[in-house]
Amino acid sequence: MLIAGLALVGLVGFAAADDKKDEEKKSDKLSVGDAAPALKASKWLQGSQVKKFEKDRVYVVEFWATWCGPCIAMMPHVAELQEQYKKQVTFIGFSSKDQSNNEEKVTAFVKKRGPKLKYTFAYADDRDTYSAYMTASGQGGIPCAFVVDKAGKVAWIGHPMYLDVVLPKVLEGKLDEDARKEIKGLDEEVDGLFRALNGKDPEEGLEKLAAFEKKHPKLKIPYFTGPKINLLLKAKKTDEAKKAAEAVVKSASKYDDSNALFIVSSVLRGQGKGDKDLMALSLKAAEAMLKAAGEKDMLALYNVAETHFAKGDKEKAKEYGKRAVEAADNAQNKEFLKGRLKAYEDDTKKEDKEDKKEKKKEEKKDD
Repeated sequence: MLIAGLALVGLVGFAAADDKKDEEKKSDKLSVGDAAPALKASKWLQGSQVKKFEKDRVYVVEFWATWCGPCIAMMPHVAELQEQYKKQVTFIGFSSKDQSNNEEKVTAFVKKRGPKLKYTFAYADDRDTYSAYMTASGQGGIPCAFVVDKAGKVAWIGHPMYLDVVLPKVLEGKLDEDARKEIKGLDEEVDGLFRALNGKDPEEGLEKLAAFEKKHPKLKIPYFTGPKINLLLKAKKTDEAKKAAEAVVKSASKYDDSNALFIVSSVLRGQGKGDKDLMALSLKAAEAMLKAAGEKDMLALYNVAETHFAKGDKEKAKEYGKRAVEAADNAQNKEFLKGRLKAYEDDTKKEDKEDKKEKKKEEKKDD
């Protein structure tokens, strides 16, 4: 991950799949209404192995990878859905080997995050299951969810952010063609809302978000978190922004959701300079991220350093900046972090010079 290129206020909904088409095994086409292919996994990392899709139970098979930010951002909500529907639905996070996603990375991720997420995780050292689902159905981006109904057939294929409205209909046996078209139409609404949230008029963005939430009260889309807080601050609705940020910090801490904590901390320090309460909340989110991600996590250390720098604590910024450099995972990130560390040090020197000038001025006045 290149720190310099990180988006601070939100995440896109899909990430392109990291695979080569000529390496994929040929698969028959897979469409809604077809029997769901069997899951072939090398390891079941958490939860019970799903040897077959049992009758009268619904399954959600979601494809993800460790390099996919949008996938990881969805996980806490998937965990909430698993808790909500635990008697009726089994959620499976399925990850396959690719150039940037291997058994070691997936195992380490599930070992760290899995206990709080509490749903099933599987890893495949080949692309057979990925090919049988993703390639066969023409899907090119993850996260992507396949809902398997009580008869063992594929009932729906799409982004997991729509599961709030999909699952009740599948469980009730009411996901007909009209319902699928209605859910598909949500894509256009969401795309339009993202444009509004990233527009120049914060009031307009907030109005459109409120209208969307009123129209679709069941949908909980985590990708709106950063943009919403950002717009509230731009619109000078500070109390509402604080309340929203505090709620995210509380929820994200429950699931060790370092992505959400990073976004909240970044937005608050970017928009909240000069406001002690906002900066304190930014630091709280940054420290919670470090706790969730681990004391040697490069991005979390960088985030704490940047937050201290924004608060005016240059010494703390340098302390965490040095630790971030030590934790850098590649040469490009190391150079970027060294540049930020130099900025902290240069700013400290500049501040010292200004303090000396002021001191001399005061001394001359006294003389």
